[in-house]
Amino acid sequence: MSKDNDFKGGIGIAFRMGTELVVATLLGSLIGYTLDHYLGTGPWLLIIGMIFGILAGFLNLYRVAQELSKSNDIDTD
Repeated sequence: MSKDNDFKGGIGIAFRMGTELVVATLLGSLIGYTLDHYLGTGPWLLIIGMIFGILAGFLNLYRVAQELSKSNDIDTD
């Protein structure tokens, strides 16, 4: 593989990881906000939803890193 393809692959992986973190955080926040709106609980469910979204995003990042590690182990053998 050329350096250009490696660079493009790295940019794609970075974009995927960033997108997964942002989407998980926004989704958790949206769910929390919606529940707050209907239940009238103030900002508490929004905060809890945001925390769970961030944790889910980091879990997704961990899974992507594990997937990349496994694929790199196969390529080097």
